[in-house]
Amino acid sequence: MDQTNCHSIRESLVSFFGREVRISESKDGCVFVLPGKTIDDRYTAVFVDRKTPDYFVVHDAGKTSSELYSQGIHITEVREEAFVNMAERMGAIFADGTFQIGCKEDELESAILAVNQCANLGMWHLLGHKPDLSDEPLLNRIERGITAWNAPYIHTVQPRVPVKGRRGNHVFDFVSFPAVERRQPIAIKVLRPSDDSLRKAREYGFLAYDIEQTNFENWLRLAVLAKADRWTRNAKQLVAASSTTMVEVEVGDEESLESKVPAALELLVA
Repeated sequence: MDQTNCHSIRESLVSFFGREVRISESKDGCVFVLPGKTIDDRYTAVFVDRKTPDYFVVHDAGKTSSELYSQGIHITEVREEAFVNMAERMGAIFADGTFQIGCKEDELESAILAVNQCANLGMWHLLGHKPDLSDEPLLNRIERGITAWNAPYIHTVQPRVPVKGRRGNHVFDFVSFPAVERRQPIAIKVLRPSDDSLRKAREYGFLAYDIEQTNFENWLRLAVLAKADRWTRNAKQLVAASSTTMVEVEVGDEESLESKVPAALELLVA
């Protein structure tokens, strides 16, 4: 094909995108709907919010996650980690169920396309693969382990417990609150290595440091290391130093949490 025809096709394609891109106003900015459907036959909406005169946040408003929930599909920890890694490769982040990028005005076009691609690939990742029973959330297994624990005192278990440190806010995945004053609460935190286990260990170490000299300082801390075979030795040592005790679970051995967690809890209250 000669160069003239190639330029003609390019101009036609540019014209097509110009006609097909739809735009509307939102509370904080604009909403762009781009051509190209997702695997579940939807068009992707990308939101552009202006935060300062030259700083914007481009995101999908959590639409990808909410659409999945509406179809009864849940994002497991394994899949969430895949979303985080995928977003990083696109120059975005995946947090609180939302693909997003913060950028300046001259970066808007690439940010819009990146968020659109994240949303499309995210939907394909979930709907284009058969469910895997090994993807069952670790939190479900840990909760069953806590329920199976025969505690020597009355206690209640609360998920997603926020705590305020001296410099920041943190969340424990579960906390066992004893009904007797002489016992301390037991806070459980699940740690996943992602691509950098030492960075994850340092984040957890900061949590332990930040709650010193607060009401949460004396809580017993149980750290659960997911994919323990992918953690470095130094990272494991840092987590152990920041915890009262630690449980390790390797890839493919997630079922063992249902026995390892109550065993660890038993040792904590012995």
